[in-house]
Amino acid sequence: PRDWSSDVCSSDLKVRYCHTVIIEFNPEGIPVATSICRGAIKSKRRFTYEEIDEYLAAPGPWKEKLTPDVHALVGQMHELAMLLRRRRLAAGAIELTLPEVKIDLDRKGRVVGAHVVENTESHQIIEEFMLAANHAVAEHLTEKEIDFLRRIHEPPDLRKLRALSDFVRELGIPCDSLESRFEIKRVVETVKGRPEEHAVNYAVLRSMQKAVYGPQEEGHYALHSRNYCHFTSPIRRYPDLVVHRVLEALAHGRRPSDNFDALVSLGDHCSEREQRAQKAERELIKVKLLSYLSSRVGERMEAVITGVESFGIFAQGIELPAEGLIHISSLQDDFYRYDARSHSLVGHRAGHAYRLGDRIEVEIRRVDVDRRELDLRVIKRKIGRAHV
Repeated sequence: PRDWSSDVCSSDLKVRYCHTVIIEFNPEGIPVATSICRGAIKSKRRFTYEEIDEYLAAPGPWKEKLTPDVHALVGQMHELAMLLRRRRLAAGAIELTLPEVKIDLDRKGRVVGAHVVENTESHQIIEEFMLAANHAVAEHLTEKEIDFLRRIHEPPDLRKLRALSDFVRELGIPCDSLESRFEIKRVVETVKGRPEEHAVNYAVLRSMQKAVYGPQEEGHYALHSRNYCHFTSPIRRYPDLVVHRVLEALAHGRRPSDNFDALVSLGDHCSEREQRAQKAERELIKVKLLSYLSSRVGERMEAVITGVESFGIFAQGIELPAEGLIHISSLQDDFYRYDARSHSLVGHRAGHAYRLGDRIEVEIRRVDVDRRELDLRVIKRKIGRAHV
C-alpha cells in the first residue's frame, strides 16, 4: 500500500506547499524582521547528513559537485546556524548529550547491528533553523493574543535539583547549587567527553519535568524560551498541524475561535500519546537489539560502565550500543560492596573497583527477549577509561 503521509510530507524534488517563516537576522544573529506566509518548496538538491558533514570538513572538492549557488548557500547556512547556536547557548539554553540508538537493517529488513547517532554540525544546522522558526511562530501568535498549542517545559522541582547537586558532588565534580541553570550548563560542559558524561546527563534529564503541550504561557525551561511551539513537521506531529490551522485561518483574514479549555484537553491528549509513542519506540529498539543478541550468547565485546548500583553494574557495548546488567553475584574475584559516595563497587580484599566510565570486556551471558533482559559477565576487569 502507498504511504500517503510519506508522499505528502517527504522532501523530494516535487513541489510542496507549506507555511513558511521568513526571518531576517542581523550580523549578530538577532532577528530583526519576520514574516509568516503560505509558500511552495521545490528542492534543487537533496543532501544526507553525512554529505553535509563531508562538505563542512572539506568544502573545496564539493565545488565540482554543486552549482555555485548551492555551494555558497550551504556554507552560509552553516555560518548562520552556528551563530544562532552560540547565542542560544550563551543565553541559557541547556543542551544534554544523550545517545540515540539506531537499528541497522539489511535489504530484507533484518537486524544486522546498531549504532549511536552522533549530533554532528549537519544535524545542528537543521535543529537551529527549526528552533528559530518554532520560536518565531510562537512569538507571532502571542503578540496577536491568540490561544494556540504551545510546547511547555516547566522548571524542575527544587528538591530534585538539590538531589542532583548532591549526586554530582559525590562523583567528585565540584559544583554550586544546580538550582541555577547556568551552573547546570557549566557542569554539563565540564563532563563533556569524560567518563561521567553519560551518568551526569541522564541524572540532569531525570531531574527535569517532561515537556508537554498546552495553551498555558509557562515557557520552555530547557530552551530558556518564554514562547515556544511545534510548527516544523519533520515527524508529522498533530500539534504542528493544530498550529498550521491557526496560521491558515490568519492567512484568510479570519481570527481563530478562542477555546482555551479545548486546547488544554487537546494538549493533555497529545502529550499522553507522545509519551506512549516514545515508550513504544524505545521498547521496539530494545526488542530488536535483544533479538539480534539472542543468537550471540557467549560472544565477547568491549563495553563501558554506564551505571553502578548496589546490585550490580550496567554496561553498554562500544561498537554495539546494547546495555546490559552485570549482577554483583557474578563478580567472583572478590567480595564487592557498593560505595554510594563514589558510585562504585569496591572489592573488600584486593580493593579493585568498578566505576562509571571504566572500559571492560564482557561476555553475553543470557538474553531474555520477553522480559527485556540482557545479562553480561566480566571477562577482563579493566581496559581503561573511556568516553561514555
